[in-house]
Amino acid sequence: MHTLIGIAAYLLIGIAVAPLLLLGLYVLADRLGLKVADRMLSLTARLLQVQWLGGGVVNIVGGLLIAALGIWAALSLAPPLHRLAGALLLVPFGLWRTFRGVAVLKALSRIDE
Repeated sequence: MHTLIGIAAYLLIGIAVAPLLLLGLYVLADRLGLKVADRMLSLTARLLQVQWLGGGVVNIVGGLLIAALGIWAALSLAPPLHRLAGALLLVPFGLWRTFRGVAVLKALSRIDE
């Protein structure tokens, strides 16, 4: 299980950092006058789309998990204040995050068209 979590963490870090590194290499190649710079820029755009896709999916899954945690807290915690906090804080935040993830994926699908 630790290996799976480690691979997922490295994958998410790579998705987040790769477009920035490639953009830096593009700037360097463009300044040096290399012909490969244009292809690097198009690859950077594709990597940014992968980044948006990954971010949208992570927001949807994370939002649903946060909302489920809020529902669990509202149903199973003992003090009424903790139940109220779970229902009023975690559930709306989780649903908002899910909504933002869906909005990101919709915007990404409009870019492809």
